[in-house]
Amino acid sequence: MIKSIEDIDQIPIHFILCTERTGSSLLCLMLNLHPEIISPSEEPFALYLYPKYHKIVAWTDEDIASYVEDFFLLAEKNMDLYFTRRATFHAELLANKAILTYERIVKISYLNFYDSDQKNKSSVRVIVDKQIKYVYHLDAIQHLFPSAKFLLLVRDVRDNIVSKSIRKLNWNKHPFFLASIWKGAYARMLALPEKNRLIIKFEDLIQSPESALKKTCSFLSLEFSSCMLNTEGVFENYVRSQKEKLDPAFTEKLLAFHSGIRSPLDSKKIGQYKSFLSQKEQQIIEGQCQHYLETFNYELSNKKKMGIIRFSLYQFLAFLYRPFLLLIYLRIPLALKRILKKRKKKRNSIPV
Repeated sequence: MIKSIEDIDQIPIHFILCTERTGSSLLCLMLNLHPEIISPSEEPFALYLYPKYHKIVAWTDEDIASYVEDFFLLAEKNMDLYFTRRATFHAELLANKAILTYERIVKISYLNFYDSDQKNKSSVRVIVDKQIKYVYHLDAIQHLFPSAKFLLLVRDVRDNIVSKSIRKLNWNKHPFFLASIWKGAYARMLALPEKNRLIIKFEDLIQSPESALKKTCSFLSLEFSSCMLNTEGVFENYVRSQKEKLDPAFTEKLLAFHSGIRSPLDSKKIGQYKSFLSQKEQQIIEGQCQHYLETFNYELSNKKKMGIIRFSLYQFLAFLYRPFLLLIYLRIPLALKRILKKRKKKRNSIPV
């Protein structure tokens, strides 16, 4: 057992909420450098496995084997990189079979992210999960974790759009569609009770990291640790240390994708939208997102509201793409999720 049952029961589970290209990988890296925090790679297992396993009172060997199978089957990231070995995880759950509850098995699962030589689990006091999909399942998350706190990580929608476009994320790259995704996500986040949420701006994380991290640690009831600032080279060294488990092509692709957290903090990406978006695009985006830009204290180039009618199609498409489809998938029975995952993994394994 990584920790005693008493210690595990005392560990709270909190969440980072954001959209893609908001600096969440950087924030997770910083949090993981704190000796008392573990911030695992984004996996939705806690929510997706809940219907099947939360009512189990006396866990059997078969229940544990089934849980481990489902856990790895539904994984969305590279588990060789981010998680301990499957056999080790399975053995630990079996060794603690008598005391398992759904809450405990979820916490033990979180604590098995990253190898023990990369993270000393004995000192962990707080779990901070970053799963972007959870923005659209906040009622369910608050039901599962009623004591959870939420770190709302926000980036200027205009810069966020540029970053997503450069990375070619989302099926629709139109700036008005991406702005609708941003607006819908933060509208949901801001509906959370103020006492349970802390707003962290990407720009502050880059320009004033110590101040931003001190506020974050205080919110999580922890002391700030200066080692959280020493991010340069950490991610690359971690990936390189796992290279024997990974395909070399995947390793280089991963390092390229996360190039932003491999080098010193750089403020050049703040305000980059001014060179990428036309004045007309800026005005329409600001007109659509004005309330939230003002809420987060972002400067507007034009306070005149415009583009609401023109935006309606993109708002509808954004609704279908995110909350609607994710809600449908959440309600799909686990057995069907398993079939879909198996087909996807089989398809991805076929050489092109």
